[in-house]
Order: sequence, then structure tokens, then C-alpha cells
Amino acid sequence: MLARVLAILDAVSAAPNVNRRDLAVRSGLSPATCNRIVAGLIRERLLTDGPAGLRLGLRLFEFGMQAGQEGVTLLDAAGPYLLDLYAVLGWTVQLAVLDGGFVTYLMKVDPRQHRRLDTRVAGRFPPHCTGAGKALLAYSAGETVDQLLDQTPLTSRTSATITDRALLMRDLRSTRRRGYAIDRAEFQTGMTSIAVPIRTNTVPVAALTLSGPSEIFDPVRAAHAARVVVRMIEARIIASGTG
Repeated sequence: MLARVLAILDAVSAAPNVNRRDLAVRSGLSPATCNRIVAGLIRERLLTDGPAGLRLGLRLFEFGMQAGQEGVTLLDAAGPYLLDLYAVLGWTVQLAVLDGGFVTYLMKVDPRQHRRLDTRVAGRFPPHCTGAGKALLAYSAGETVDQLLDQTPLTSRTSATITDRALLMRDLRSTRRRGYAIDRAEFQTGMTSIAVPIRTNTVPVAALTLSGPSEIFDPVRAAHAARVVVRMIEARIIASGTG
């Protein structure tokens, strides 16, 4: 039963405002089973049903705000610095962690004047084609990287996505040497990102990313600013004892 509930919640998360017929297809459940579970989730405020379709309910947001996981304290420590960085540079700024083999974004600040990156807070994305994912993999233990890549297909999102494991490992080594990862339109066509790992005791716990349209985004300048901010975030984490 739990697997069926999670299948429905995952499907709604991936396609907000989905109708019940499409939800049954996306979740792999029969329409009758899907409708029965959906009715219960609506009663418990885990889903909400509106004119446009089904969406995740506010009770899930309440659970998320109360979660005692590392990301919450990390967000408290890093959030103000991300806002300052956005105010200075005006690029998309994000804070991300690796969770269950996927990149999950804890915070995102979008610009009003430039194209936006197709990510969202609490969204789960493959690590091999995101700046944040590559930054975190580059500084993770070798056995951790091997295990994750063994379980994660290197699917293509754009024509620039690295889908060859040997080439990806070479990119991760380059990332570690330079101190930051570069996503050269590998996640989204026309968008470039850089990502700097946030580490405590040399262990990567998160990544800070900056993104913008490839034709005007300066990765070197963005990386310099991000590395300065990351050092301040790491110092604050250490001082607060959350790392």
C-alpha cells in the first residue's frame, strides 16, 4: 500500500495539475485503485483537488517544514548568503543536496530579467547533468560515486549531456582540480551553470549553484563569487555546530 501511495505522490509531484485518468497511467495503477487512494490522500490533506487538477497538499509542506534533516539546518545557515549573492549578481541561485541518488534543491532564487532554469525547490534531478550533482560527486568518496553511477542511467537531457561514464569521470576530475563544476548546457539548452561544493570536515554536504543564459553568463566570475560565499557558509555551519 505504501508503494502505491508513493507512486501517486511522485506522479503528482512530477506533473502538478494532473487529472485522475492521467495519474492512473503515470502511477501504473488501475483507475479504481488510483481513485480510491487519491480520495484518502485528499481527506488527509496530502493532495488537493482543484479545477486545474491534482496537486500536492499543504500537509506535505507542513511535514517538510518540521523535518529534522540536515537540509533544514543547512538552509538556515546558507539562505541569507544566497539572497545576498542573488542581489549582487542577479543570476539564478540554488542550494542543493544529494538525496537517494538524485539532486534535490532546497532553495532557489530566480531572476526576473533572464531566462529561468527548469528546476524547482524539492524537485529531484539526475546528478550527471547538473552542476550541483557534478560538484557533489567530484568531492564524494570513490566508492560512493561508483555505487551511484552503477544505479543511475546516464540519460541525455540535451545534446551536450555527458552520457559516457569515462567522460563523466574525467569531467569530475577536472571539477575537483578547478574547485567548481560547470554545466555547459548539459541540463538545459542555452543555460550554463557553475556549482561549488559546501563541505564540512572535507565531506560535501551541499552545493551552491549559479546559472544564467549561456550567451551572457560568465562562469569564471560566477565561480569566484560563489567560492567566496561558500567559505562564509562553511564558517557559519562550523560556528553553529550544525556541520
